[in-house]
Amino acid sequence: MAHVFLGILVVFIAFQLGAFAKKKGELGDRHSLSLNWPLYLYIFTVMFALFVIFAVIYYIISFQTSIYINGNTGESVTDYTFWEILYYSGVTLLSIGYGDFTPVGVVRFLSLFEGFLGIVVPSVIFIKEMSKNNP
Repeated sequence: MAHVFLGILVVFIAFQLGAFAKKKGELGDRHSLSLNWPLYLYIFTVMFALFVIFAVIYYIISFQTSIYINGNTGESVTDYTFWEILYYSGVTLLSIGYGDFTPVGVVRFLSLFEGFLGIVVPSVIFIKEMSKNNP
């Protein structure tokens, strides 16, 4: 049941991301240097999609191996809930790093990549918008 829900959620987010990308393209040059609501909504949607997509990837990997250890006790966590993995993905994407979960194995590198995207993606979107229509 959880897999069906996750699949539907990923498809929904992908469609939403596509709709906002299309809407963003339709805005054209009308908002050259003014950062208005559609841009923020676009960035929020992109970040939310990344947050959920990485959580689904972590969740799938968690079926095969332990993906993180409890940062407080040092014990390997084996009974994951999807909400815990969503939390871990959000903390990683936003580069908060509370330290309550520490990634192990291949998830360490995925977490690095997710943290990198969490910094770079909004920056690139803002820079692209700020430099639009400038000579």
